[in-house]
Amino acid sequence: MPSVRFDTIYQNLKNKILDGTYAYESFLPTEMELTKIYSCSRNTVRRALTLLSDEAFLQPIHGRGVRVIWQKKPSEVIGSLEGLESFQEYAHRNNLVPDTNVIVFEHIPCTDDISHQTGFKAGEELIHIVRIRKLNGSSRQIDNDYLLASAAGNLTIEDAATSIFAYLENTLHMKILKSKRTISVELATEEDRQHLELGSFNCVAVVESHSFNSRGVMFGFTQTRSHPETFCYKVISKR
Repeated sequence: MPSVRFDTIYQNLKNKILDGTYAYESFLPTEMELTKIYSCSRNTVRRALTLLSDEAFLQPIHGRGVRVIWQKKPSEVIGSLEGLESFQEYAHRNNLVPDTNVIVFEHIPCTDDISHQTGFKAGEELIHIVRIRKLNGSSRQIDNDYLLASAAGNLTIEDAATSIFAYLENTLHMKILKSKRTISVELATEEDRQHLELGSFNCVAVVESHSFNSRGVMFGFTQTRSHPETFCYKVISKR
């Protein structure tokens, strides 16, 4: 069975868990029923169920079936550490309305200071972009991006206002392979207070990402500074 069928079943089941079609502590249809629903083999269904179990969405229970164990609080906004997703994808997955305001878009040479922060070579031409990200009208994230100009094609400010990843993948047909991330908490800066509506919070969550394409080239560095109210990740730990 082609892998696309497995991916489709996995994503479809995952979406139904996320939107509540298959509620917390409910049981999925049997394997036999799922093979009929998706017109596929039992092995294909099992691959999808195994991955969802590994990601702690499901728990097989001997003699009873496969139970949904994923639960989301009504006001919870959850990010993803396992995969690479755009801000648009992140917002839509959480049923939120995204909006982006680009406040900086410039071509600059990589200085020694920028090289030390990002890992790009001094002297390389970069595109520097600063974006204020909103969810349901509230500013919740500042993205400070540096892109290798030679890898970014004719990226425009309009592309940056929607999705840089979408432009790279759909227009330039770049294969984005992986991202190396560092997560920390820092005291809020004046810029954070200016843009993020922090209220009584005095800190922000900071994620620094080095992104690589399928050729092993680091094409992007992003520092994301997030409001604490919408910074939440869930990971699976096993013993």
